[in-house]
Amino acid sequence: MVYKSVKHGLPRSFTRVWVMTDTGRETTGYLKSNGEWVINCVTIRATGANVERWRE
Repeated sequence: MVYKSVKHGLPRSFTRVWVMTDTGRETTGYLKSNGEWVINCVTIRATGANVERWRE
């Protein structure tokens, strides 16, 4: 499946999806109801990475 840009659409809240970060790492994450992304991997989250793309 192809990654979608966060600028062109978002998944439903609290649905786990694969995300690609600005550091080039891939992991799972989800979108909170307030629009904030949560990266499930503690190591990647600790680097301050931001979500750029996602796929189901």
